[in-house]
Amino acid sequence: MFINFKLLLESIFVLKMGKKKSLNPKRLTKKQVQELVESEGKLHQEFTKCFEETYSNGYKNQPLVYELSNDRFLFVFDPQEISIPGKGDIYSKEYFLRMIQWTQKVREDYANGRGNSVAHWRYYSKHKVQLVNHIDELINELTICLDIANDQLDFSYKSLDILSSKAEDYELEKIPAELYDNLVAYVGEVMRRRVKGNWVVREDYPGCEYPLIGVNQGMLMPINVVWQELAGLEPMNLRKEAANEVRRFSLRYR
Repeated sequence: MFINFKLLLESIFVLKMGKKKSLNPKRLTKKQVQELVESEGKLHQEFTKCFEETYSNGYKNQPLVYELSNDRFLFVFDPQEISIPGKGDIYSKEYFLRMIQWTQKVREDYANGRGNSVAHWRYYSKHKVQLVNHIDELINELTICLDIANDQLDFSYKSLDILSSKAEDYELEKIPAELYDNLVAYVGEVMRRRVKGNWVVREDYPGCEYPLIGVNQGMLMPINVVWQELAGLEPMNLRKEAANEVRRFSLRYR
């Protein structure tokens, strides 16, 4: 199944902000936040506006962002939010700017019709469903563009670590337009060989066909794996996400 950007953003927004990239060991209480705001916090209007979001159920999430001393930012959860109103976390400037870029990218993709993993891939894909007929060619092109020795891409999980590192060096912003199909092809081959499956094209929805790995009655989605890592905030980790996809398949169909 393809993954929806909007639902993903809504479901993991709080987790991303709370995941222990914060400088404070425990989430700040409402009282601690208030004391910090009064002592040194300066409301950052632009960043506060950036994090405003109206969810599918109509709820308008309005967190607050304060600039602190020593290149730090305080993120305060919406004071009207039910579970953690007014609580907050402190982040380094570097990490916080990455969070803002991530948020803007997700919203831009959703607004421009790239609202799920397959739509995102189809928007950038050069080969579309013909990808399944160009696997070797795409993988060879990948080794050239990312300067990877052929014997390093041996279709093992370990090779995905090498690929992830090289992709990071290549600049992730350029990957969708230049190497999306290539990554899908290689990740798909790693999974296909692991489960002894075949490349197939899913045609359930006319005009929205896409390639996947089929095994008996099951399927694996290399597009989801690549998209998750391109859309993520953390450094690319194709190995982890590919292993998760194989694990999900194994639990359901084996």
